[in-house]
Amino acid sequence: MFRAAISIILVFLSISVNALSSFDKHYLSVTKGMSAFYMYLLSSEDKRFNQDFNRYFKEATSHISQSSDPVDKQFSQKWQELLPTLKYEQMVGMGASLNENIRGNFRKYAVDLFLEHKNRQKKSLNTVEALGRIQLNTFLLSARALDVDSTIYGTTMFTQHDFLLDQAEVFKQIQLDLEFLQTSKLSEAAFIQLRRIQAKLDFMKSSLIDYNTQSATYLLYQNALSITKIIKKLTSNNV
Repeated sequence: MFRAAISIILVFLSISVNALSSFDKHYLSVTKGMSAFYMYLLSSEDKRFNQDFNRYFKEATSHISQSSDPVDKQFSQKWQELLPTLKYEQMVGMGASLNENIRGNFRKYAVDLFLEHKNRQKKSLNTVEALGRIQLNTFLLSARALDVDSTIYGTTMFTQHDFLLDQAEVFKQIQLDLEFLQTSKLSEAAFIQLRRIQAKLDFMKSSLIDYNTQSATYLLYQNALSITKIIKKLTSNNV
């Protein structure tokens, strides 16, 4: 009976998490794309990251265009206006360069997504929302950290709007969601996956919340991707 109950819970998780709203899928693809976009600059123009951010940007466009929600349509319009500007300039003898105004506009859009997602959250917490929010918040913080690491200006160009996203508070929410999951009725195999997520977050923590620390940017990006893959495995397999 107990094992059957576990299976039912995990099947429910698989169906629900894979059925994220169009807005949430857009949000996740944008922050994945943003991370890859800045990794391209940080990696001295590694073509793999160019391929990554172009793929994620296409996914972001596809997801938000599928929604009929009036607010989502507003975001779709903003995204269509922003997307063509997300290009690097090639400076002679210097390589790729990004206009700071474009960077600021991209950052503003990510903060707008964060605030809208926060506004849509329900007061009651469940396992589905916790898992979805962990991956959304992890990539949001990854994108933010890589944004800061890839510019000589750091956070000095942040606006009041940018500071509406408090990275320490977002990381705290990730931890609260993990703690909630660790008290849920899941299998031992599921708890192993949650401990893997926790270990990766422990490694990433200083880079995600303290922009004065030296970040291992490639590992930051790869760990964010890995956490998403773990969540997908957790919700797809009958563990």
